[in-house]
This record gives sequence, structure tokens and C-alpha cells, in this order.
Amino acid sequence: MDFESKPDVMAFAAAIYTPKNPDRKALLRFIKKLSAAGVCVAGILQEMSMAPDGIGKHIDAIDITTGRRIPIKRPMKDHRECGLDVSALVETSTIILDAINDHPDLIVIEKFGSREQRGKGMCNEVFQAISAEIPLLIAVPESSLASWQQQSGGLGSILPFKESAFHAWWHSVSPK
Repeated sequence: MDFESKPDVMAFAAAIYTPKNPDRKALLRFIKKLSAAGVCVAGILQEMSMAPDGIGKHIDAIDITTGRRIPIKRPMKDHRECGLDVSALVETSTIILDAINDHPDLIVIEKFGSREQRGKGMCNEVFQAISAEIPLLIAVPESSLASWQQQSGGLGSILPFKESAFHAWWHSVSPK
């Protein structure tokens, strides 16, 4: 047995962020650097912007492979309503399923949200990617960490939401 080799690292990781995380673009920069180095990255990112009225928030899912934007949340007239377009989640689910079939080097999913915490949303797709042994990096809000750990069986890596942490993890799991 070779005791000098690095310890086994699960090929999936949760990138933990807080609402006040100063650098929410770290994931995007990480993906761009890997892509520029010839790594095939697929999955979904999210981009939030303010509504024209400056009150509500728009959230788009962005297909990492094609750049296609899918509006998944828009402000509602009644602020108590969620505004999540559940039918748009079907489109994002399809993107992840296509990525699993294409078997890229890495799948990135932003984020493990409230629907996934309840076993809905893209929860099945997340665990299908893990089962297919495709390295997976998923953004997880700090408030959802316990739920993530329960659903993932406490396996996988837990990373700070920092580009350097993403690169270190990738270096430890990358087949190249």
C-alpha cells in the first residue's frame, strides 16, 4: 500500500456561501479558467438582477455549455408569492440530464435551493450525476448545509465559496 498517495476525495463537493458572500462570481471565474484549459464543464449557473422597478429580483438559470438563459424567477405583484416558474425548472433539469448523458469532465450546479432541500427541484439530477461518477460541484447556501449533508449521507467535500478552494478540490479529483 502506498502511504504517500493523497487521501481519497469524493468527486463531489458543496461550495458553501452566505447571503453576504463578498464574491459570488468565484464560481463563474473557476468555470471560465477550467474551460480555457480544455476542461469540459457543463451545468447551470444562476444570475440575479434587480427588476426595472428596483424592488423585485429576476433570477435566470444559465446553461454553462450554450450560454442560454432561462428565466426561472420574476417578481410578483403580490410580494408574498414566490415568483418561481416551476415549468422553467423542467428546462434546467433537462440541461443537467443532457450533461449526465454527455459525461463532461465536471458538472456545476448553482444551487441546492429550497426545492432540493425537500427532495424536489433538481435533487434527482444532482444525485444521478454523482451516481454516474461525474465530478460535481454544487453551490449550497450555508443555511442549507445540514439538509445537504443529510441528503448526501455526509459524503463529499465541503468547500468555502472561494475560487482557490474550487481549484484545490478540482486538482484532487480531476482525472487529468
